[in-house]
Amino acid sequence: MAFLEFQIPTLIVYGTDSLIRLPELATPNSEKVVIVTDKKPHNSSVAHKIKQMIEGYAYGVILYEMKRYNSQDLFEGVNITKHARADVVIGVGDATVLSIAKIIAQFSTHEFQQEEVKSHKKLFVKKVRYIEIPTLQTICWGLLPMTYITDDTDKIKKPYIDKESVAHSVIIDPTLSEDVPLNDIIYSSLEAIAYSFDAYICKKANPISDAFSLRAIEYLSVNLKRLAVETANTKIKGNLSMGSLLASLAIYGSSLGTCAATAMGLESQTNISQSVGASVILPHVMEFNLTAAANKFIQIAAALGEKVTDISVIEAAIMAVEAMRRIMLDLHIPQRLSEYNVEQDRLEAAARVAGQYEFLTYIPRPASKNELVEIYSAAY
Repeated sequence: MAFLEFQIPTLIVYGTDSLIRLPELATPNSEKVVIVTDKKPHNSSVAHKIKQMIEGYAYGVILYEMKRYNSQDLFEGVNITKHARADVVIGVGDATVLSIAKIIAQFSTHEFQQEEVKSHKKLFVKKVRYIEIPTLQTICWGLLPMTYITDDTDKIKKPYIDKESVAHSVIIDPTLSEDVPLNDIIYSSLEAIAYSFDAYICKKANPISDAFSLRAIEYLSVNLKRLAVETANTKIKGNLSMGSLLASLAIYGSSLGTCAATAMGLESQTNISQSVGASVILPHVMEFNLTAAANKFIQIAAALGEKVTDISVIEAAIMAVEAMRRIMLDLHIPQRLSEYNVEQDRLEAAARVAGQYEFLTYIPRPASKNELVEIYSAAY
């Protein structure tokens, strides 16, 4: 018999200046800490600020700045963390940085033997605590039992899955995104809408994940519309942070889907990032699922701010797609892959990669490689 289960072991700390909670969460007993970030000016600045904040509480603090954003950084980070015998890993940055930081903590688990009575030895395992600090509005991979990291041998994002390896805590401080480039915030927020859509129409969806999905779509779409007019409004950026958190919880309760798969396929074969790919492909994935999940589009259209009384299901579905396109137009986001200098002859290879992801088992309309190519072609 199937049961609905929903348990979040991670502590979520959200709010302006919530970063002040970090010392008590990371170093209550003078732990050794490794901070994982990258060399992007904003992320590096925040990471150095964090280092200064906890140095007086920690036994020692190492700052590791990744360069390649792939499995090479992962294993280099693991070597540093193990060599330092660190107790805590703190991830600081965007989704890519946080994904790698999370697995660094997972792979850096310490094993040691303790002498027992009568010379029996018992193996103890000491897990490295992981704390996640996003610096922009992004999916919180620390909340999720899986993450995806680019393999340096073939440039394809591979899954790392462990239900026990989630963040001890996630600190979401909207003030940390004040200096992030506007386009980064826009694409990351659109990516969160795309994955909320994936989670909502997924076969694994349930009333809890649906509530998170719809609220995420509403929060993100409303505040992206406002951001198009008030680009420097910190409160709007804070609301987008909350929307991305809700999207993360939606994925946790449901699953990723076609938007995520096609975005990762594109990133592996072209010059655009996963967040850009998910943003551009979203309206076309929505169109692909018009008949397979038509009833759900009524609620999606309503979450996007459309009036859905006295209209048919198909009309509501079309309204939802057009509402998403209008948001992108208002944000001055190019809506065609060709506008990002994507080479059309790479789309088939991207579809081949996209079709490999295991979560496509749960999408409402099965998508073969040819159908994934059709989605890409429609977006081209």
